[in-house]
Amino acid sequence: MKDHLVKKFRIVTISLVFSGALNIGLVAAFAAFAAQREPAFVLGVRKESSDECKISNVAALEAMSKRSFRELVALLTNHELVEAGYAKRDLALSVLVARHYFHLERALSTSQLQKRSIQIEPGYSIELYPALTDEQFDAIIRFAYQEKWPLTSQGLFALMKKSASARDETLNLAFLHTPEMYALQALFPKSDPALLLTLVVEGNWELLDRFAKEQAQMLDLSAEKRRSLLLGYLAHRSPTAAAFLVQTDSAFVLKRFDDRGILDLLALIQEKSIEAEQFCLSLLQSPRSDAVWRTALAKLYSFAGETLPEGADLHAAAARFSTAPRAPAAEEVKIAAQQEDKSPVRFHTVAEGESLWKIARQYKVKVDDIVQLNDIEGNRLYPGMTIQLP
Repeated sequence: MKDHLVKKFRIVTISLVFSGALNIGLVAAFAAFAAQREPAFVLGVRKESSDECKISNVAALEAMSKRSFRELVALLTNHELVEAGYAKRDLALSVLVARHYFHLERALSTSQLQKRSIQIEPGYSIELYPALTDEQFDAIIRFAYQEKWPLTSQGLFALMKKSASARDETLNLAFLHTPEMYALQALFPKSDPALLLTLVVEGNWELLDRFAKEQAQMLDLSAEKRRSLLLGYLAHRSPTAAAFLVQTDSAFVLKRFDDRGILDLLALIQEKSIEAEQFCLSLLQSPRSDAVWRTALAKLYSFAGETLPEGADLHAAAARFSTAPRAPAAEEVKIAAQQEDKSPVRFHTVAEGESLWKIARQYKVKVDDIVQLNDIEGNRLYPGMTIQLP
């Protein structure tokens, strides 16, 4: 009987030991499994899914570069993180600025923005704008939707070139109020703004941008500066530059241009004017080559609505135009006097901290006159902005 009880006791003891060991193993296995898992959020850092980890800032920027302006503006409300703390809205903004010429400084009324450069491909990088607040993004979105032309000067220029044949008049007006056009109008104060727009579109952005930056560093309103700029546009075969040179600097052209340059210039002159006729007559009185004489004569015949006869004697043909009527001297003096009476155009470059009230007081003009003249919305100014003064 005693042996039987001992045997049962041993069986129970072994069962308890085995059960305990099994429980310990299960607890250890559960603890190991739990240790391998991380919480979804640790100290405010979101655990990204495997799909999110596959995309980088560079890849997202490359994908967004194919989107339209409005599609990118719609992404400005997307807070989804991509990489290194940047959300999709940050990357969309960078593409808007880099690819679509979005005027971020005007949207935020400041040029003091943090920038970080990220390389997309060899030789090409794009600027990122960290630390922008929700309030700043709200201002950017409002600006994008409310402004008809929320673009930089370069973006407006690109649209001007693209729509040269049928251009929206509000686009012309917007471009006239850029710092680059203010600088050009200061150099040509008596010229029709529409004619200056035509001149600009006949060149490229680099030429206008370089000129404006030079004027910002040191304002030069000399005749030599005008001549230098017109020669730059003439190199781009600008008919407007050719007309300007004939009207304002014909003595320089007659003296310094070789025959090849004269022939190129005559080919660009399209419209009849007193200055163009006198320029051609001056060429006929100069010891130029037969090619120049013939081209100048052909231009005079075209002004008269005729064609130079084949095999015409150049001297005989020139005699026909040598007594061509010109504007009376008294009338020319009157026109010149009227032009001299025009007041010079004044400009002011906005400095950090300046307001419309302060500028108006400095120049003794009215705030409303400055706002109306420069089409300033919401009385907003930003550093570096150039405004015309009444």
